[in-house]
Amino acid sequence: MNHLLRRKLKIPPHLWVFFFCLLGFGLRLQRLDFQPLWGDEGWSIYFAAQTPPQLLALTAIDIHPPLYYLLLQGWLAVVGFGAETARLFSVVAGTTLIPVVAVLGRRLLGRRVGVVAAGIVAIMPMAVYYAQEVRMYGLVTLLGALSTYFFIRSEAEMEPYGGTTRVLYQRWAVSGHWSIAYVAAAAAALYTMYYAAFILLFHFLYTLMRVIHRGLEAPGYDQSEPLKSGSSARFSGLSLDVAGRFNARQAWRGLGRFVWIGLLYLPWLIYAGLRTVNYVLNKREVEAYEPLNFLRFFGDHFVAFSIGHLSSDLLPYVWAVLPFVLLASAGFVMTLYAWQKPALSLYLYLFVPLLAGYLINLVFPFNPPYFERTWLVAAPAYWLFMAAGLVWLWDSQPVLAGALAVVMLLVTTVSLLSFYSLPRYPHEDYRPLLRDIAARATAEDTLLASYQWQLGFYHAYLPAPQPRFFAVPGWGEGWAGEAGRDQRRQDLSHIFETSPRLWFPAHQALGHFWEDEAEADIAALSYPALLQWYSPQTKLTLAGSTRAALIPAPAANFAGLLTLVEVEVGHEQYEAGRGIIPLILTWRKEKSLGSEHRVSVRLADAQGRTWSIRDSQPVAGQAFFTDLPQGDTLTDRHGLLVAAGTPPGQYRLLLSVRRISDDHPLDLWDAQGQPMGAELLLAEVEVIDPNPPVQSAALPAEIWMDAVFGQEVRLVGYSLGQGPFKAGQSMPLNLFWESLAQAPDPLTTVIQLQDSAGQPVFSYEREPLRPTSQWQQGTLLRDPYDLLLPPTLPPGDYQLVVALTTPAQIRLAVGENDQLTLTTVTTIDRPHVFEAATSQIALDINFSDQAKLVGLDLPQTTVTAGGSLPLTLHWQALAPLDRNWTVFVHLLDDDEQIISQQDQIPGAGQFPTTSWLMGEYLLDSYNLLIPAGTPNGTYRLEIGLYDANNFSRLPVTKAGQVVGDRIVLDSWPIMVEESNK
Repeated sequence: MNHLLRRKLKIPPHLWVFFFCLLGFGLRLQRLDFQPLWGDEGWSIYFAAQTPPQLLALTAIDIHPPLYYLLLQGWLAVVGFGAETARLFSVVAGTTLIPVVAVLGRRLLGRRVGVVAAGIVAIMPMAVYYAQEVRMYGLVTLLGALSTYFFIRSEAEMEPYGGTTRVLYQRWAVSGHWSIAYVAAAAAALYTMYYAAFILLFHFLYTLMRVIHRGLEAPGYDQSEPLKSGSSARFSGLSLDVAGRFNARQAWRGLGRFVWIGLLYLPWLIYAGLRTVNYVLNKREVEAYEPLNFLRFFGDHFVAFSIGHLSSDLLPYVWAVLPFVLLASAGFVMTLYAWQKPALSLYLYLFVPLLAGYLINLVFPFNPPYFERTWLVAAPAYWLFMAAGLVWLWDSQPVLAGALAVVMLLVTTVSLLSFYSLPRYPHEDYRPLLRDIAARATAEDTLLASYQWQLGFYHAYLPAPQPRFFAVPGWGEGWAGEAGRDQRRQDLSHIFETSPRLWFPAHQALGHFWEDEAEADIAALSYPALLQWYSPQTKLTLAGSTRAALIPAPAANFAGLLTLVEVEVGHEQYEAGRGIIPLILTWRKEKSLGSEHRVSVRLADAQGRTWSIRDSQPVAGQAFFTDLPQGDTLTDRHGLLVAAGTPPGQYRLLLSVRRISDDHPLDLWDAQGQPMGAELLLAEVEVIDPNPPVQSAALPAEIWMDAVFGQEVRLVGYSLGQGPFKAGQSMPLNLFWESLAQAPDPLTTVIQLQDSAGQPVFSYEREPLRPTSQWQQGTLLRDPYDLLLPPTLPPGDYQLVVALTTPAQIRLAVGENDQLTLTTVTTIDRPHVFEAATSQIALDINFSDQAKLVGLDLPQTTVTAGGSLPLTLHWQALAPLDRNWTVFVHLLDDDEQIISQQDQIPGAGQFPTTSWLMGEYLLDSYNLLIPAGTPNGTYRLEIGLYDANNFSRLPVTKAGQVVGDRIVLDSWPIMVEESNK
């Protein structure tokens, strides 16, 4: 067997090991930024961000000692803070493990086993996983293997030499550097992870066995003569005293190394020992894991050491571990058969830590997902057994060995691909949240940290200049409950007085008791502008400062149900993408609303386009109108975040109250109780460019791109309405631009739909809403379009393309083309009817020679109060309509006060006027709800069309002359009667 394991290789071993190091390094660098940092990695970076004295104090009450964090701190000080740079430190440690295991395998079982072991470590999923994690597992595994190698080499120094005691001592003094290296590596392992002690335990047991063995083989000792009381042993050439001194010296040299390690580790034990024990005891009580049985514990570890941590979709294929376990078992048996003395250490290397781990599991169980990482220190021994088994099998059955190696390589590849493509901690991914914060926040903003690992995430993911980090007192305990209420409100008040914005990523997985209390106080003390969920475990609250000056705004009556008693609105300039417009609304409930309603605040331009909007239940969701007693008032604070990409200028701040179930707004009543729209104009607001500019990640794009046009502007992304799109309807499109130059030349945007031959079937062009001559470097712009598709557009699939042209009609290059394809757009058509249907009442009402009301179906002219009045309008298109008109149908009393109304796009939105073809007829149905309590009497129908963007009406004409903006059907009165109920 020894001959087989040590057969010469045709290619020099060091070249193989070098190749495997390159392979392993590449695998460990692969998708280094894919997996998000998770909680424990956040802890690591949090520790590394402290000063060394703080770090030592904090790790003294933690589950791991400080060396890894100190080394990581030094590494980050050189290469810079960041998730990838922190992981690169583990990559270096994980790659270094490959040659260390190679030389260890060579020392124990020969060069061929060492080379094969290097290849195995290079590709083993567990070795790759923890060479990408910002934790100490990769480093302690390296130090465990390195200390074992030094230990084996130093054991060779312990072999007795011929000659006098002086000569023996001189030789030891010259060659004792392996023992020094061992002491240093072992102490470093202990300072990296407490479980490294079980690597030292196996070293100690091995040393003890060797000392006993050497004692039995001492010169002059007659093993055939047992020691008896009062008798003397037989020795040849060496007295009992000399042999005893010799063996004691050998024992001291072997065991003295552990004394030195203990002395090096003693200061930390004195400093942190008791606190660490208390921490572990408390951790056991809090986490309350159940212990695993023997087979489950060892089985889970052998599976993990073989094929890594399996994702849920790969768990049914756990049987793929069998080739790995069988090969390791073959290596175990073969090395046992060869019985080389150094190879004995392999058995102890593997089983002492795992047996210790199993016993600890019975007393202090700890088995969360991926818990096998805690005993990764024993994995190199397992991989060496695999290497020995593969070499043995190759020498006896090369075809079988090759086939087995291919199968194992395929299984390993599948496991690695799963690791590279499936997030292991998706609910702990803070990157989207912190990317959004980094895009808007300034150094004056405040970012709350509820937990230490959150602070680690902040340091890793937020670029400079970072916002102010505020660690919640006692990591939540100082703010919790009634005891922490005063401190909580005092701290929050100070933040809102000194900082323009507060960002609060609230962790929702651990009860979130004090977090909910903090959110309620934020809603009461500031101007909450954003509440967004990023995962089931994390939501982000953004609130504005209380430093803003406020001015009064008009009160209002919403449908007689809610009275807006008092309004205060911010009155200053607000930065696009960063500014928060503060509002204080005081509501009084007059009557029951019947269902839940929300408050809607939006920022609109003169054309009615919405640029920012906030929909929220009162007090940021902390209160409900239905719970408010009739006659009581409610103070309701809101903050409207001005959207990134909003051009500078004047905007209208509009308020409405909308039913949650269907978004229907409450009517805004005038002093006479008559509806006058659904939105209240609170104030005119000025928006300015942000300084410093916000990042492009703040733009509300749905589809992200990175298309550079002529090195002047970049298309960051776009958003498109939900298709398919009907011919004649508007197709909403938003383009999001970023200026790469200072005041680029004038440009025009060209948007086209192109057929399969690349020919445009629809084209639209205009300058961006904010002309490019006004752009500065870093300017962001949302450029909205309502693309009115021709009503004659054939149904089909078209390419939506965009281009930029200069005044000379030269298109800017984008990549290798002069236009950019955004997506495929599907259009459909609706049936068109060109024959008039028979109507109950014939009409001839001309609306500006564009549309004609040709008939009316009125099944009933008498209706009961509390009932409904159905009717159908018959329309004819006289010409193409370029605006999307809304039809209004009102029921008026004798004073022309509106009793009931229904406004809608014709056909309940199915027949927008822009889709009408000249000469076609359309049926448009309505159902007016008559309020209960409507007095008996005669009422009249009022019909017309208006533009919902500016409320302008389409005139009624006769013989080319405007005769009004509505038609009142005096000839067909409606009788309302009281209900008999």
